[in-house]
Amino acid sequence: MHAFEKEGYLKAISLKGNKTFFDTNTKNHHHFYDQDMSQLIDIEDKNISVSNLPKTPSGKKIKSVEVLVKIEDSN
Repeated sequence: MHAFEKEGYLKAISLKGNKTFFDTNTKNHHHFYDQDMSQLIDIEDKNISVSNLPKTPSGKKIKSVEVLVKIEDSN
């Protein structure tokens, strides 16, 4: 899987340091993470607006911004 990620065919999404999802959609987009189902659900990039990002450390630039929204059953 990591070889496919390295070639740009997959995107790795790590959660809690011990769970990694491999996404075949490598375009910029965001996710809901359903904690009950342990499942990622795509959110289109156009449906998220991010403002007031912190200043980057000296000599660095922002490569991308990814939003992960954790969800669970409302019961």
